[in-house]
Amino acid sequence: MTGRQLDLFSFSTLNIPPTKPQPVDTIPLPRLPAQHSKGRTYSLLSKVPFREHHRFYDHLVAEMKMQYGISIRKWRSSMSGVAYELHYNNGDVRRMISAPRPRSPVSACIFMHEVGHHAVGFRKFRPRCLEEYHVWQWAFEQMRKRAIPVDRRVERHYRRSMYHYVRLAKKRGLKSLPPVLEQFQTWPG
Repeated sequence: MTGRQLDLFSFSTLNIPPTKPQPVDTIPLPRLPAQHSKGRTYSLLSKVPFREHHRFYDHLVAEMKMQYGISIRKWRSSMSGVAYELHYNNGDVRRMISAPRPRSPVSACIFMHEVGHHAVGFRKFRPRCLEEYHVWQWAFEQMRKRAIPVDRRVERHYRRSMYHYVRLAKKRGLKSLPPVLEQFQTWPG
C-alpha cells in the first residue's frame, strides 16, 4: 500500500465538499415523562422518588431542547445563565443557552429561565428588565406545571436577579420604571 503525504497546499486543493457541522446535542429525543427504574412513568416532580430526581430533570432538559429547538452550549458550574441566538447569512438561526444542569429547584429555575428567553422571544418587551420579568414568570409557570417547587431559595434568586436588572436599567438612564417592577428597587437581602 503506497501512502501519499499531503502538505498544507495540496490538502487545500483537494475537491472535498464543505460539510455543515451538526451539533451533537441536538439529536431529537422522545418526549417522555421521567421514568422510574421499575417502569413507572412520572410527569410531576412531586410524584418522583428522591433518588430518581436526576432522571426527571434529564427528561425535562430533553423535552425543552426538543420543544424549543435549543442546544446547550455549556453546563455552567455557577448559578447563572445566558441565552442567545446565532443568525447566519443563509438565514439559519441557532438557539443556544448556557445554564447550570438542573439538579434542584434553583438550578431548574435558572435553566427554565434561559429556555424562557427563547419561548417568550427576544426583544418582545421594552425595557430589558421588563423582558426579564416576563421570562421569570414563564419559568415559574412551567415549574408549577411540573410540580417543581418554587421555594424560598428560588424566590430569593429571582428577587436578586430582578433587583440587578432594574438597577442596571436605571443606571443606563431609564426614565420611568414600569409599575410591576417598582417592587424590585430595594435590595431583597
